[in-house]
Amino acid sequence: MRTPVGIALLCIPLAGCSLLGYHKAKKAPWAPPDEAAAVVFPTSFKEGLHLEGPVLAALEVAMNEFLPAGTEITTTDPDKRVAQCLSKRSSYDTHVLQAGEDLFFVWFSPDLSRCGLNVPILDGGAVYAIDARGRILDRR
Repeated sequence: MRTPVGIALLCIPLAGCSLLGYHKAKKAPWAPPDEAAAVVFPTSFKEGLHLEGPVLAALEVAMNEFLPAGTEITTTDPDKRVAQCLSKRSSYDTHVLQAGEDLFFVWFSPDLSRCGLNVPILDGGAVYAIDARGRILDRR
C-alpha cells in the first residue's frame, strides 16, 4: 500500500514542470488526405538546398535561442503589427556560414514585407557563433 503513495509523491514534481513554463514543441498539423493527394514529389533534389547535419544542428541551436517556439515579442507601441511579425519565425531570412570544421555563424534578418509591412527596422536580427558541440560562443 505504501508503493502507490510513494509513486504518486514522486510524480508530483513532474507536474510542476508545466507550471514553470516547460513545454514540448508542438508537432506540425497534417493536411487533409485530399490535399495531400495533390502533392507531386520531386524526382531529384539536385536544385534544392542541402544542409549537412552539423549546419542544421547549429541552425537549430541558434533559432531556439533567438526565437524559441511560442515566443511573442512584446511592445508598448499601440500598433502591434511589427511585434506580431517579429514573433513569427517565417518573418526572418536565415544565413549560415561554416567558418571552419567546428565553427558556424548563423544570421537572422527580418523581412517585414512578409507580413505586408513596409516599415524600416534597424535592429531586428542577430548573428550567433555556434561551435560543433552545439554551444553558443557569442551573439551580436
